[in-house]
Amino acid sequence: MRGAAARPHRAARRLSAGGDRDHRALAPAGAAARDRPGLPGRVQVTAFVDTLTPVLPEVIVTITACIVLVVDGLLPRGQSRLVLPAMTVVGLALAFLSGPLAPPSGQYFGGFVQIDTFTTFFRAVFIVLAVFATLVAPSYLDRRGIPPGEYYATICFSTVGAMTIALSTDLITLFVGLELMTIPIYVLAGMQRRDRFANEAALKYFLLGAFSSALLVYGFAWLYGVTGSTRYIDVATELQRIGLANGPTIVALALVTVGLGFKAAVVPFHQWTPDAYDGAPTPATAFMSVGPKAAAFAAILRVLVSGLAPLQVDWSTVFAVLAAVTMTGGNIVALAQTNTKRMLAYSSIAHTGYILAAVAASAAGPSATAAVLFYVFAYGVMNLGAFACLLYFDIEGSRGATLEELNGFARRQPLGAFAFAIFLFSLTGIPPTVGFVAKFLVIQPVLDAGYAWLAVFIALNAVLAAFYYLRVVVHMYMYDPETGVPMVASTRLLSAALGLSAVATIVLGVLPNSLYEWALQAANPLLRQ
Repeated sequence: MRGAAARPHRAARRLSAGGDRDHRALAPAGAAARDRPGLPGRVQVTAFVDTLTPVLPEVIVTITACIVLVVDGLLPRGQSRLVLPAMTVVGLALAFLSGPLAPPSGQYFGGFVQIDTFTTFFRAVFIVLAVFATLVAPSYLDRRGIPPGEYYATICFSTVGAMTIALSTDLITLFVGLELMTIPIYVLAGMQRRDRFANEAALKYFLLGAFSSALLVYGFAWLYGVTGSTRYIDVATELQRIGLANGPTIVALALVTVGLGFKAAVVPFHQWTPDAYDGAPTPATAFMSVGPKAAAFAAILRVLVSGLAPLQVDWSTVFAVLAAVTMTGGNIVALAQTNTKRMLAYSSIAHTGYILAAVAASAAGPSATAAVLFYVFAYGVMNLGAFACLLYFDIEGSRGATLEELNGFARRQPLGAFAFAIFLFSLTGIPPTVGFVAKFLVIQPVLDAGYAWLAVFIALNAVLAAFYYLRVVVHMYMYDPETGVPMVASTRLLSAALGLSAVATIVLGVLPNSLYEWALQAANPLLRQ
């Protein structure tokens, strides 16, 4: 019995020895194959690079954020305040320039990623916003003692999340992008750790944001239950087959509207906006006021225009009412503000209403979606500049500038006041600025969609907003300077960023055709799905 039992073991040892001999025999051949050029190793590398090409801008921005964090830990503070913003801008510029390397339009990564003109448009918008938020920040971060590496890396991570939203073809990808964008924004809001007000604002923002994310994913779950898919095109096909909206569909639509409404700061889901903007560092506030808003509207367009298009009759009227309430509520509260930072925070809510009006008018065709894209870009240029102008007054312990502190600003800082006036005129909608063109492009599809009453609301709210915007200009140019009001000396980076933004505000107002044609091209893929 012992001999019989030992035979299998001896056989196993013989097989193992034979396998070792075979392995030793094959090893030189494998090494020779690896050393030979153009064989599997190189093929695998090429295939890996080809796989990453559709998301190359996102990969570059992610790598930039990681490198910035590592370099921040290696360099002394004096060197990092110069090196880190330069590295961030270079990384963002490389991501922008990698756009032409993108593969042809189509779906990648198993259909979870869509590369088209819509994706390209929003990638450019998010990168431009991140570059601006980087350029205006160095001196502020140094004065306030905010770790620069954390700030720049957080901006980059949020930008990656925003770009992920734009390239999504699926509710799952969209939600991942939203959270990747939003979580760094929570960090930005509370980055001034020694400021109790900033910590409180960040905590409120986080709690409300978590609640809204839960509602949003619950709405996505209802949509999946109704349609059996999370892909926009499949959701739209199934809803088209179902026909009229039923109870579960209405519940899903309501939950999705609330979740996305919070991300875009739509009334009545806007409560986080004033405190978060007021408590965050001013350069971060400039980015927060436009980056998440642009990403939220990219999500709204992907979900509503692509996925929920068969329910357009149901959601368009709801969004028209929300647009009217949002623009009116934001403007009325902004009228009562004497602090310019909070005034701009509430005015950003009003501008959400203007953009939402174009979303509600999507039945008018590509012109409505193009108006959304044009307004998002224009708003980013002028609102970033307006918030950046407050950096002239951002001394330790202050939160923006009051109207009295702006008295005589034009005498003390003529170029800064002139740029601020341009941004305020554009936010009002006065020609020949890009803000005027943006409002005109919104009103046109609103009328075409049959919402004449909403067009009247837009016009009346533009007049209402003119009061508090132009009031700031009056204080800058027609009042004597207040004594004892400290001001921060303008840095070259801040002046350059403000100058470029002011020039873009005027040039795009005088020559808007190129931007509008680009917006029309970016709108077409949504309508073809």
